[in-house]
Parts: sequence; structure tokens; C-alpha cells
Amino acid sequence: MKANRLIGPACGFLGGTTFGSGLAFLLGWMSYPVIASVSFFGLSGAVLGALAVKIVRKQAD
Repeated sequence: MKANRLIGPACGFLGGTTFGSGLAFLLGWMSYPVIASVSFFGLSGAVLGALAVKIVRKQAD
């Protein structure tokens, strides 16, 4: 079930990049701050998604 392990980081990355770009838009940032914001929130979302999968798997066992 490798696909199930990849769903958490993928959803976290998608949510993080969406949040990062929305935040940058609302703050009126241009180019480099937008790239930094989207990168930071995308990576942190992927990490949190991977941790969420591990926690859910431990509770299921």
C-alpha cells in the first residue's frame, strides 16, 4: 500500500503551497518572497502530511 503512504505528503504539499500563495497574494508580495513563502509552506505541509500518516497508522494498529 505505497500509494496510501504518499497521499499524506501529497495533500500536505498541495495545501501548503495553496496556503503560501494565498498568503503572499493577500500581503501583496512580489517574486522572491512569493517563491520563499510557497516553498516554505509546501515543504512544511508535506512534512506534516507525512507525520499525520504515521500517527494515523500507529492508531490503526
